[in-house]
Amino acid sequence: MFSFGIAVVVLFFLGVLALSIIIERLMNLLKNASIPKDVHDALESYDFDLDGFSKLLESKPDSNVYIKFFKTILKASNKVKDTPIWWIESIAQDEAMHLSSKLSRGMWLLDTSITAAPLIGLLGTVVGMIKAFGIIGSSGLVAPKEVTGGVAEALFSTAMGLLVAIVALFGYNYLSKAIAFTLDELERLGTKLVAHIKMAKGEA
Repeated sequence: MFSFGIAVVVLFFLGVLALSIIIERLMNLLKNASIPKDVHDALESYDFDLDGFSKLLESKPDSNVYIKFFKTILKASNKVKDTPIWWIESIAQDEAMHLSSKLSRGMWLLDTSITAAPLIGLLGTVVGMIKAFGIIGSSGLVAPKEVTGGVAEALFSTAMGLLVAIVALFGYNYLSKAIAFTLDELERLGTKLVAHIKMAKGEA
């Protein structure tokens, strides 16, 4: 049977898990979702050198989502001679979807925690209140200290559920915004790289 104690334990582990995901995703974004300045400047330059840009990417780690994305586009353009631009754009779109899924790993749990944590806390509170007021029915006597003490413990479940939900909400919103910005930049710079490739192929 579900009890107040089980609710607190579930909320504790849910809170720890949600906080772990927030910290891990934040560290991952800070480490792997920022474009190196020299790569950014090379892409934004009007005097773009495709060969020089390819060599520059080779010196960068594939763990960076921008580097991996650009390398995938260049690999698609060099795989077959006279590769059509529509094929390169298709490969870029597929890679962007893959990176989006990778960046969003674990976000579903934060989203679920925002709704589930308060409900679990409320369920624990209801069960705790039933137990607290059950003291009156079982003994036939009113024991104020026991009843109020039980009510206070039961309300702790709701407070804990709200705390977990608030932490998950702030973490989810911040990470969602950071991921959306990264994906927008990937799309913008990827489009620019494809345009440079078109110019290099003489299709512009």
